[in-house]
Amino acid sequence: MKTFSYVKDMPNLAQLSVEEVDGKRFYISPNNKRLPSVTTVLGHFKKQSLIDWRERIGEEEANKIMNRASTRGTKFHNMMERYLKNQIAINEDIMPDMKQSFFNSKPTIDLIDNIQYIESPLWSERLGLAGRTDVIGDFDGVPSIIDFKTSLKPKKEKWIDNYFEQGTAYSLMYKERVGISINQVVIIIAVDEESEPQVFVKNTSDYVDSLIKKIWLYKKDQKNVC
Repeated sequence: MKTFSYVKDMPNLAQLSVEEVDGKRFYISPNNKRLPSVTTVLGHFKKQSLIDWRERIGEEEANKIMNRASTRGTKFHNMMERYLKNQIAINEDIMPDMKQSFFNSKPTIDLIDNIQYIESPLWSERLGLAGRTDVIGDFDGVPSIIDFKTSLKPKKEKWIDNYFEQGTAYSLMYKERVGISINQVVIIIAVDEESEPQVFVKNTSDYVDSLIKKIWLYKKDQKNVC
């Protein structure tokens, strides 16, 4: 097992309290501002496609798939977090499917090093966003915002612009909070029954405009609802 190194003396980032409202997540900033999560804002633009999908396959089957995906995603994230913190031993009581996902993903995960933060809260009152990024550190030698995903089937790049926008949002908030620019987003997707994860590497500059537009439209839509 690899032993991951950490960048020392990074600034402490305040923990944020969380509120769930109608299935949407909000964070409370240190200045007591209520900020929607990045996934809440970006998910706002996926609502219709999700409704269409549910209608196509039926509510019962959709709920079954969503519950399975959520459970698997949580387990995978927890396992990756422990591995990156140098805490996981493969002889521990890990379910066979998760153990296989671990071994499939390990060569890719081992490209991570010089970790600055894991599961760290980030926020920006200027952008009106908050969230928690999986990893900030080097990926194959390049400082990156790194996010883990799981999927039942391989993803096409054109389907996941919101993943790249999510990473871009974390990079902007990170610059605001810590003063360090990170220009690369890495999305690692563990896919069921695939021998290796999908890896997408993107430059944040390609997604700033679309992110800002979605933030503006989200705020506009929320004002119209109110």
